[in-house]
Amino acid sequence: MSIWTSIESEFNAIVTDARSIPEKLAALVDLHGKAQSLSTLEATLTTIVEDAAKATTDKVQEILQAIGKV
Repeated sequence: MSIWTSIESEFNAIVTDARSIPEKLAALVDLHGKAQSLSTLEATLTTIVEDAAKATTDKVQEILQAIGKV
């Protein structure tokens, strides 16, 4: 399951559950924040991977920093 499919599934679950409207809105705002973060991360990783001027080891280091593992 892709990340975006997971977010779509979570969105659908929020919309159809029995929570109150304010609780649903709070959950949707949180989900929106997650989606924005993932979109930014995706763009960053794509830029790193597609940079032909960088060595693979440098790319790996940058990717690990981008995802917070270094």
